[in-house]
Amino acid sequence: MKDIILSNERIKAHVNAYGAELKSLEMDGLEYLWQGDPAYYGRTSPTLFPIMGRFLSDTYYVKDKSYHMPLNGFAMDRNFTTESATETEAVFVLHDDARTRALFPFGFCLRVRFSLERNCLHVGFRLDNTGTDDLPFCFGFHTAYRWPLEGDEPNKAYIRFEQPENLASFNPFNWKDPGFIRGGYKQLNHELFLNYTRSMTDIASGFIEYGSTGGKRGVRIHRSRFPYLAMWTLPDEKASFLCLEPSTSVHAGAATTIEDRSGTLVISPGETCEKELTIELF
Repeated sequence: MKDIILSNERIKAHVNAYGAELKSLEMDGLEYLWQGDPAYYGRTSPTLFPIMGRFLSDTYYVKDKSYHMPLNGFAMDRNFTTESATETEAVFVLHDDARTRALFPFGFCLRVRFSLERNCLHVGFRLDNTGTDDLPFCFGFHTAYRWPLEGDEPNKAYIRFEQPENLASFNPFNWKDPGFIRGGYKQLNHELFLNYTRSMTDIASGFIEYGSTGGKRGVRIHRSRFPYLAMWTLPDEKASFLCLEPSTSVHAGAATTIEDRSGTLVISPGETCEKELTIELF
């Protein structure tokens, strides 16, 4: 499907209705996003719904009936409808249908909005429960940034928190690193990802910054309405990307229902849930 191009006086974004996916994000001629290589990670920034991560054997239960749920949900592999598009904003919508109900037996309407403001991209999620049962779900955003953003020295990459933190990281296989973040700054290297994804929660900071030591460019992800943050890449410097993934929930562990997953949100019939994050480029 053809990309929709959003632009203002500072930045340009390409967004696509397939997976409501951000495909490119540029400022002053620099591409900030990984451009996708199937040998490492073939996507750029798909929308994750109704789960983040996976269930054991990709199986879960609703009212004692088993369902298959693919890794990171099904929205990333569905064609959304382009509801509206202007020079600086696009809205994509996905409704439940026979295909979604075979995986997720709930009525819903999911909208994903991308809008530009100065040097920022705002990403908004709106979910309406159009069914007759309570609707359990997660929103997530699986954005892959270039590593390094500029230059050619990956070990100069860092993440910085708005304020000092003391955070553990954990992965979907019950591995835990109690002292992963001590303070407000962390130098990165690919060996940190030998144990797969690093997820964090209980983050006090309103934003997390990603950049390169000595560099002039970076990203601030304002994710305060998303209590979990996952980081992922491959333990190989040729995998020149870093996924920074704000979400409302996280991996399942031993959970067998969506409601049992940490951080799951639930809305009643007729109710709406809205969340927004902001990607600030500098």
